[in-house]
Amino acid sequence: MFARRTVAAHDAVFGDSVFGDSIPTSSADPQMLAAWRRSGDAGIRPDQEMPNRILTDSDLRLARDRTPLSRIAGEVVQAVADTSAAGRHLVVLSDADGIVLWRSGSPQAMRGADRIAFAEGADWSEAGIGTNGISRALETGGMTHVTAGEHFVRAHHTWTCSAAPIRDSGGTVVGVLDVSLPVRFATAESAALVRCGVRLAEALLPAAAQPPRRPTTTIRLLGHRPEVVGADGSRTQLSQRRAELLALLASREAWTARALAEALYDDPAATATVRGEIRRLRRTTGLTISTQPYALADHERAGVDFLTASDALDLLPDSDVPAIVDLRYTV
Repeated sequence: MFARRTVAAHDAVFGDSVFGDSIPTSSADPQMLAAWRRSGDAGIRPDQEMPNRILTDSDLRLARDRTPLSRIAGEVVQAVADTSAAGRHLVVLSDADGIVLWRSGSPQAMRGADRIAFAEGADWSEAGIGTNGISRALETGGMTHVTAGEHFVRAHHTWTCSAAPIRDSGGTVVGVLDVSLPVRFATAESAALVRCGVRLAEALLPAAAQPPRRPTTTIRLLGHRPEVVGADGSRTQLSQRRAELLALLASREAWTARALAEALYDDPAATATVRGEIRRLRRTTGLTISTQPYALADHERAGVDFLTASDALDLLPDSDVPAIVDLRYTV
């Protein structure tokens, strides 16, 4: 079995000793040996369990805001993920530096990933946690497969990963899509999922290009005329539904699509409607709303009027959405 052979090759190279100059050159693929050597040179140890760097929540939000993937991440991840109880694979979207920004999978897959810190904010570059699917995709610029003992860190030897870079219309790598699952469930379908996800991402990127963003001075949601006011004095009027959506986004640090659907429509299954409204809200206002979970950028949240008012009783007075009514008395 290939997975066992890779673990044997890893053991032959490392054994119980420190990774040094005397490497049995026939025990592993030369490209993998080179990747392992770079990992060791970066200070990663085969017995390491945690990445060298994990972003704080605020730094993670900034990293999501900065990447062009922010506007398409939810759609891409949802298209490839299987969140059912029977789901076996984990879908991960990283930026061009190998930082995990979004992921999705079944509860079982998420728990397994948590045990190796394969989670949002973790640095899965070669210098962050050694050779893995994401690092190889960034190194080679193409589809990669890293199975069992091909991973530099032993804690990853029960996983198999397929990954490929995502490029913008100019050919620049903007991130990596990775599909990972336990070795015992390895399937050729993983590569097909990655290819489909990358094609979808690269098709969506041009249409999701951000409009010129005006510095926002105020988001006015108190009173009967909700609007977004730019620093240049420009005004974007908001429909009732988009104003309600924006009020909810501003009211807490992050929302899932399901929670927003339940709050706005009293229907947790209306997630597709929520995603469509958020896309239109971004397009018409230029606001920075990250995905998975949905969150309004901190600097724009600071400009929301009802969050700093002495009371919020006049918050969208024409709205009878229970979640908005609650905000009038709880903010």
